[in-house]
Amino acid sequence: MNKENPANVESARSAQSTRARRVDAISSYFDEVLGQGRLELIDALMTPGVVLRGPARPESGAGREGLRRFVRKLRGSAPGALFALERRAVQGNKVAVRWRAERPHPGPVPRGLYVFVFEDDDDRVAELWMHDLDPDSCSGVGLPRRAA
Repeated sequence: MNKENPANVESARSAQSTRARRVDAISSYFDEVLGQGRLELIDALMTPGVVLRGPARPESGAGREGLRRFVRKLRGSAPGALFALERRAVQGNKVAVRWRAERPHPGPVPRGLYVFVFEDDDDRVAELWMHDLDPDSCSGVGLPRRAA
């Protein structure tokens, strides 16, 4: 008879709950921060020195304030945009998300791929890699175009 080691079971449960919390944090980022403009949640979701990486992102600056500037700019130029998460992949302390914007007006649908890197012993994001998959459609909703 194969007996489960209590330490291994607890470790597996802990990894599962960490994974679930991190996926929930990403959903909150897209639904509540980007979709609803709840900038106060950035403090709970991101480390103070969160680093934003990707084409055209440095103009926002680093840290939580840089992310707030990015979200304000996005929401100012694309009011009412909602974000659908098409795919998620979790490996270690990273969560990759393929998303698309759902806009209230017709036109191309912006899409992107973001990778959230969590602090090792924390459920907050320390690094955010942002890449627009279709920069031409993203430029019309406040998502900066990729540099040529």
